[in-house]
Amino acid sequence: MQHADQVAYLERMLRMVRTNTRDDGPGLSYTAVDSYFDPERYRREVGLMFRRQPVVVAFSGQLRRPGDFVTHDATGQPILVARGTDGVLRAFLNVCRHRSGTVEQKPCGANKRAFVCAYHGWSYDLTGRLVGITDGAGFGDLDKSTHGLRRLKVAEKYGLVWVVPTALDDGEPADLDIDAWLGPLAPDLAGWDMAGWEVQESLPIRPRMNWKLVIDTFLELYHFRYLHPGSVYPLFLDNIATYERMDRHVRLSAAKRSLVELEGQPKETWKILDHAIVLYLLFPNTVLAYTQDHCGVFSSFPVGPDESVMQLTMLVSPEEKARKPDSYWKTNVDLFTAALGEDFAMGESIQRNFRSGANRHQTFGKFEKALGWYHREIDAALEAAS
Repeated sequence: MQHADQVAYLERMLRMVRTNTRDDGPGLSYTAVDSYFDPERYRREVGLMFRRQPVVVAFSGQLRRPGDFVTHDATGQPILVARGTDGVLRAFLNVCRHRSGTVEQKPCGANKRAFVCAYHGWSYDLTGRLVGITDGAGFGDLDKSTHGLRRLKVAEKYGLVWVVPTALDDGEPADLDIDAWLGPLAPDLAGWDMAGWEVQESLPIRPRMNWKLVIDTFLELYHFRYLHPGSVYPLFLDNIATYERMDRHVRLSAAKRSLVELEGQPKETWKILDHAIVLYLLFPNTVLAYTQDHCGVFSSFPVGPDESVMQLTMLVSPEEKARKPDSYWKTNVDLFTAALGEDFAMGESIQRNFRSGANRHQTFGKFEKALGWYHREIDAALEAAS
């Protein structure tokens, strides 16, 4: 985030404090209640956003050296990402071309030379090429060159790894122009570049909530005072936040209580992470939350219309990790999980209540405008794909 943008955001939030105002939009917005549970709507969302669009599935810190690999199943597609001996990162469907067994069973690993299917021992090198068929004579003249692992589009940038989880045709390029997808968000992510950061903690949480309802919890601070009085609310000013639409994505900042200490200080010394957190919604399902010394990554994946899995990951720079003990990072993860526990307990009750008939739509206030933006983007994407 450029320094000029940091100052502009901090000034906007200070103005809100002085005038007791909020970062309001022009009016109310709405989204249909049944969009959170309708099976046909759910099928269309998965078919587009978790098959044909880029989603974050891994981090550069997990895939630094040749032979490093990560598997990922939360999109509903079995994904294998691996660093080749040539340094190139590649992504595949983690499915053997013989009898469709899962090739790599582990969630991650290092020093891999080949992936061997546990079912019949067929093996693939780090480029996905089929290199070994056990009892090969029994398969006659089967052409190994046409039976490599099915490739996926993949991009690695800013410390994140995106994949489009649908198999490519033979000869189709696997390159993915992620900057085109990120649009105006790309320069911000370049500024926070996490290429050298490490995964400090990663854990799945399975709320009985629609995947979009999970994302809703990150797009407003209105609820902090009421739902999080003993966890995160004491750290923040009451509903003082800025919101900005950036094509399909969203950038927002939430003011800490220390914000008021900036009054009278020279603006060239202002740093937003000293007095706020900065969040990005990477459409459609990932939220990055930048703090002074780490980044929380929250990715929501669909399991069913009424269920999701949210992968919580904490990324830390090596310098920050060396300065602080593991107990410090555990305390931060515990704070995340405490707040998420409160969010998801409420969210699960909301998910149940959707079918009660009490409401036909969710109502978003003027300072909940990011929620309206988000759901309009989803509606627009589905309409464009139909």
